[in-house]
Amino acid sequence: MPFAAFKSLVDLARTYQVSLSMGRFVQPKPYAVNEAFASDLNFVLQHLAVRISEASIRELMIAPILKEVWKSYSDTFLMWVNVSFGTEELLLGTPDYYFSRKSPLGLVPDQPYLIIVEAKKDDFEGGWAQCLAAMLAAQKMNKQPEQTVYGCVSNGNTWTFGKLVGRSFTQELEQYQIGRLPDLFGALDYIFARAKEEVQASAA
Repeated sequence: MPFAAFKSLVDLARTYQVSLSMGRFVQPKPYAVNEAFASDLNFVLQHLAVRISEASIRELMIAPILKEVWKSYSDTFLMWVNVSFGTEELLLGTPDYYFSRKSPLGLVPDQPYLIIVEAKKDDFEGGWAQCLAAMLAAQKMNKQPEQTVYGCVSNGNTWTFGKLVGRSFTQELEQYQIGRLPDLFGALDYIFARAKEEVQASAA
């Protein structure tokens, strides 16, 4: 079943016996956003109808922000866009983006640690159902169920985060906004840093 077939977190939780909770685990630090990047993003938001389609939201809002933060972690992670993964029929699909451990084979997908899904039509419930399905697939691929897999669902303006450990999923209470780039970048940087720690721990 593709990730998009899941429409609610509750249904997915019942199917795979995942406990759901809300909490605060993202601890962002002050982040100095590159001025040229901030200026370019502001220009795009002011002069383009970026919310006219899902494709423009992904390409003009979500992808540039992910890429900008990922640059500092490109020694650890590879970024994949609309690439399918999964290990079994019920958990196969194509997240909008995911970040895998850098492979010794170069540009080859390896274990995924961070999943990003667009909240299409502002449907965060459906977005999180898809994201958690992808996180469960990543967990199976990594073959380390107690290792943390991180997720993010965004409609371009609002960014929300979650983490999966074993069969326990926690959704971050705090939501981050594109209008407050330093806070958003700080949250994403925190997630990337924690995911990097998971990679290092698995290699130890």
